[in-house]
Amino acid sequence: MTGECDTACDDVTPHQYGGCMGNIELTGYKNGVTSTVQSFLTNLPELLGALATTGKNHIALCEFEDKRYVQFWSDSNGHVIGEVISNLNIGDLIALTPVAEEQLLKLGFSEPVEYLNPNWTYEATNVAGLIQLVKMMTEVVTAVLGEAPGNPVEIQTWEMNIPEDTCRDMYRAETRVYIEESDSIPTDDEKGFTNE
Repeated sequence: MTGECDTACDDVTPHQYGGCMGNIELTGYKNGVTSTVQSFLTNLPELLGALATTGKNHIALCEFEDKRYVQFWSDSNGHVIGEVISNLNIGDLIALTPVAEEQLLKLGFSEPVEYLNPNWTYEATNVAGLIQLVKMMTEVVTAVLGEAPGNPVEIQTWEMNIPEDTCRDMYRAETRVYIEESDSIPTDDEKGFTNE
């Protein structure tokens, strides 16, 4: 590829997800675009491929209507970490039932760990891992989180400038957003979260 996107690339991947492999259009933090679950999952291979080939530290946050989310972190080595919300960083609320957590374990996600990795995670370090991550996230979104194809999803993408002398995982831990009691999130009478 000469660095220029051809028309076939633009036809396959909407501008919200990036122009072509190796390029990703950044929406900015808290400046997402709204799509549907079906469109998001259809374009997930291109999104992860772009994240893996940019050579930069990017985040793609995909938040569903009930405020549960999946997100992806890429690094300059071409690794992509897929994450699924857990119950660790949302106060007393519960985003995932024990059955959902068991499903995540069976899919191959690593269990959440306080501070360093408070979400369910899977790290793809090569093409086979990216393909596996696409399959895992498709199952998470449709079966574990129960999102229907027509449901809305807000997608935010932005770049993180990690200092060269900083460990990637420590930087990820230090820059996480945690739910505070004052944050507006669904409660037990709304889909997704409970106060159990």
